Amino acid sequence: MKKENILIIALVCIAAGLFFVFTGSDYPDRAGAALDNDISRTADSKAGASGIIWQDYAQGLQLARKQNKPVFLYFHAQWCRYCKKLKKTTLKDQAVMDYLMDNFISISIDTDRNKDLANQWKVRGLPTLWFLKSDNSRITSIPGFVDEKQFLNVLKFIRTASYEKMSFRDFVKTL
Repeated sequence: MKKENILIIALVCIAAGLFFVFTGSDYPDRAGAALDNDISRTADSKAGASGIIWQDYAQGLQLARKQNKPVFLYFHAQWCRYCKKLKKTTLKDQAVMDYLMDNFISISIDTDRNKDLANQWKVRGLPTLWFLKSDNSRITSIPGFVDEKQFLNVLKFIRTASYEKMSFRDFVKTL
């Protein structure tokens, strides 16, 4: 990966961390939290006219290879404040939903129910967003909340494989 891409990722991480520190956090008791069925949908359930169809991990990786699409891995938990915010805002944005449905295989992973996967992917904070090539090789990850506009730019950057030839900052200037 180019030094510029690493720098951009580091800056995004720092910004997300600062946002988290300055806005505070609240983590309700996990024991009383109900399972979030909406975000855990699989391909067998209907997403409706404009929703994201979430795959389970193994099925999603196979589907990505078959359809030659990159993968979006979304690590979350019911108790996570910023996961809820991401789900209610960024992942409900029509442009984001449409772009994900058309160009990515989306996989939702509840870290409380899938601790082995969370450990395998070295998830240390939530939400964590990973992007993979269609052959399941890793591209990059984003820790923390990302708003709709920035996330859509990231999706386009990943989908067009622009990370192979330019920095994210340069890519955004071309939009």
